[in-house]
Amino acid sequence: MLETTDEDRRAKPAGTTLAVVRDMISTCSSIYEACHGLFTNYPLAVETADHDGKIIHSIVLMLRDGDDVQFFALSHQNSEDRPSYMFLPWPTGDIKDIEADRVVAPDVILKAVTHGVPIPQDGSLFGWLDNDVVTALVAVYTKYTSASPIPSWAIMPLADIPETQWPPFADERFFGYWFWEHYQAGSITLLNGLIARTPDTVYWVDTRTILGSDCCAVAHDVTGPDGHTLQRGRYVYYRALRADKPVPPLAVLLADTGKIDLAPRL
Repeated sequence: MLETTDEDRRAKPAGTTLAVVRDMISTCSSIYEACHGLFTNYPLAVETADHDGKIIHSIVLMLRDGDDVQFFALSHQNSEDRPSYMFLPWPTGDIKDIEADRVVAPDVILKAVTHGVPIPQDGSLFGWLDNDVVTALVAVYTKYTSASPIPSWAIMPLADIPETQWPPFADERFFGYWFWEHYQAGSITLLNGLIARTPDTVYWVDTRTILGSDCCAVAHDVTGPDGHTLQRGRYVYYRALRADKPVPPLAVLLADTGKIDLAPRL
């Protein structure tokens, strides 16, 4: 899993706002340049993989049309000065090339590149902040599996806190630009680096038979160099909390022999 830190956000050019980025993409005369803008302005959505010695960067895009959504993958090779982008339906489909000297593209490519929402890379774990304290986790998955055939995300508030401290997008059915707006506003922070540096602290626990979903158990408070604190406690899927399902005590979750330490995985 590729580790990404909040340095990616600090590296964004000063004065660049989401509104400006979205305007640039939607009015760009070249689909090719719009592709470049996605990789430049959404580094936390970029997956990197080595395919037979070739470094490939890719982004998953979600295109919404009312209550219907489609997912697409956009990728390019790192070694090329003016790379050609490859566009395909996610997870499989016919590949379409987008090249610098050929800007004509089918409508679906135009819509996906100019209006699709970049999804954070697979395995990203974000925290919703309330006065520099994490009160909820946002887990993102984009790897294809039979159990999860499309990208998904889960909102997991800290058990026993009032809903007023939950993220305001807990009830959002579809991922959207609202996520990136909150991230740029500093209300969301990436936790991968913090968790990776603190082994034997943050665990994933199988509680599906009890809660209908897994949960996250944090053994003790962890504070990163940016001053954000991941609190000790149990982070549970918000629907389970609303259903008032009994959440096992933290000591019970930490005693589970099947729990998974997230540090090595991040």
